[in-house]
Amino acid sequence: MSEDLAKVMIVGGGGRGHALGDALQKSPSVGQVVYAPGSSGLERLGYETAPVASQDLPGLVEYAQMEEFDLTVVGPNTPLVDGIVDRFEEVGLPIFGPNKAAARLEGSKVFARLLMRDLGIPTPRFAVADGPDRAMHMARSFRWARVFKADGIAYDKGVRVTESLDECEQAIEEVMFDNIYGLESERLVVEERIDGQEVTLFSLTDGRDVHVLGNVFNYPRLLDGDKGPPSRGMGQICPAPILTEGDVEFIRQRTLVPTVDAMREAGTPVKGALFVDLMMVKGNPYVIDYNVRFGDPATQTMLSAYSGDFYKVLQACRTGDGLADAIEALERDPRPRVAVVLACEGYPRTFVRGAPIKINEDFFLDRPDLLLFHDGVRFTDPGIETTGGRTITVVAAADTLSAARALAYQGVAEISFEGVHYRTDIAAEFSST
Repeated sequence: MSEDLAKVMIVGGGGRGHALGDALQKSPSVGQVVYAPGSSGLERLGYETAPVASQDLPGLVEYAQMEEFDLTVVGPNTPLVDGIVDRFEEVGLPIFGPNKAAARLEGSKVFARLLMRDLGIPTPRFAVADGPDRAMHMARSFRWARVFKADGIAYDKGVRVTESLDECEQAIEEVMFDNIYGLESERLVVEERIDGQEVTLFSLTDGRDVHVLGNVFNYPRLLDGDKGPPSRGMGQICPAPILTEGDVEFIRQRTLVPTVDAMREAGTPVKGALFVDLMMVKGNPYVIDYNVRFGDPATQTMLSAYSGDFYKVLQACRTGDGLADAIEALERDPRPRVAVVLACEGYPRTFVRGAPIKINEDFFLDRPDLLLFHDGVRFTDPGIETTGGRTITVVAAADTLSAARALAYQGVAEISFEGVHYRTDIAAEFSST
């Protein structure tokens, strides 16, 4: 490796990490990418890994100092909320992402909702409950109180969407007591349930300027027809067919810009990635959540459209120097993309592991517009097997959305394992375009 080329560490792994590593390895400024901890599935694909857990902050600091990485990129949200950026910056290590104070945008549902209220950002009606009894009282008192979110990083198990009062008590019980990830407090956000179409805008910021890289149309529910429990994403379309350029700019100005401005003025600037999940209701956007890191599967779906020096873009977010120029220098394939997620049996409630995965790899090698991103996968002798949850993301690009959808499902048909689950209706309602 040339001494002039950068060494990068990616904290995490999975499908999102796979996509980040792919983008960074293709950057002309980068000579080496190392995952901590990565996975044996990524190792099988030729990526370097290091045995340091993503939540071992002292270990990550020590390893970064020892290896003298030019940049560390944090994939998952937990290390950010726990203050990994603060730890790195205290000892002069370059790292991409927000510090602990800024990461509250994702790490605390209460903090985020109160900020949206203060800024006048459209969001569902909400209230804060200091415990399950208060939350149930709200559910009985207000017909709109049908969504319950634990304050903290709660993932799927910390969010419940109900339709009737009868479902509320069980939902609160699951949010408060069955959340295996743990909570930062005993508080809940109680929200109005609004029904619409879910989209995500992805932006990068240096704490002052905000640049939208792309947007996606989400399929968050487990089953076809938007039925079943919410998941962490079963598929996407990029760009979202229901958004115009005017819509995107309106959302940027109405949501992202005031958020970044307010955080900077409070002395806690957001630097790095800033996703905003929205529900579109009769053409009007309502903010559901902030995310302060790269999303999954949005990273796989969206970043695959870009080529160029992604490393310089991430460094510019960190340093505040030349972000607009670095983004402008990227090349973007404007063709529509469709992503389909294959999950294990039992997802999202339980994880069934150890199923051998069969992939017709020759089928993908001959099709550069059909991509595979490994998530819950590990290498065994003689092949690969599932580790639970979402397993593989298939992303396809084509001249039309209909062709991209067809190609994505051709790829899905070349992958099999016991208990595999995926939605069959991704992009179906837009397939004539």
